[in-house]
Amino acid sequence: MNDVNQSLHLTLVIPCYNESERIGIMYDGIDSFVGMWKGQLEVIIVNDGSTDNTYGLMQEHPVYKKYSNIIALETQENTGKGGALRNGVLKAKGDLILTLDADMAAPPSELIKWMDALNWKPDANTIYIGSREHKDSIIKNEGNRKMVGNIFNLIVRVLTPLKMHDTQCGFKLYPAAKAKKYFKNLQTYGWAHDVEILYKARLDKMNIVEMPLKWNAVEGSKIRVFRDGMNMLIETLSIVASTKRNFSKDK
Repeated sequence: MNDVNQSLHLTLVIPCYNESERIGIMYDGIDSFVGMWKGQLEVIIVNDGSTDNTYGLMQEHPVYKKYSNIIALETQENTGKGGALRNGVLKAKGDLILTLDADMAAPPSELIKWMDALNWKPDANTIYIGSREHKDSIIKNEGNRKMVGNIFNLIVRVLTPLKMHDTQCGFKLYPAAKAKKYFKNLQTYGWAHDVEILYKARLDKMNIVEMPLKWNAVEGSKIRVFRDGMNMLIETLSIVASTKRNFSKDK
């Protein structure tokens, strides 16, 4: 065990909306990761106004009770995934922030592979984003997600300076100070919030590096091809129209 590993303070931020059937999957991923991470760790789970019993199940789960000293449960009125992430990011105390999805399509253990590849020294001027299009990624059971992702990625590449192959994977590692800067005045609370964040990062001259990961879609996806495709297009047009102007004022 080296001193670098132990000195890293990480916050996981996980948004949740109507995840009652997948709470066990989420907590299994957290439970496994706690034993892998050798530095300081906190986990912030944000209940985004779920209409089922997600929040109650999170409170009663044995993994939460076991690690209640490092797991914080937040709840809010429904805003959308971007709004839930904003809430968690702004409360984070870690030096690094990993955002990821509650369905554990990419579990937090994938971060260990990234950190090993980076010699446990992630660059402070870089955002590392999971890419399902990376040549070394292992992807299973994409279904409708791939169709929506490909359509949306084409829209993003045409309308913005972002030329990554996958902006929408929820698994992203940020230097905390930069994440707080970009999420603080977030305007896009829906599915396209990633584009606004990464667009701000580009304007701020940050590096954005696509990383491989093992990603397995879990049944129960909330993606709807036509509805979400249209919403993403509208949100992207709004981002293009406002982000450059507004972010320049905020800097």
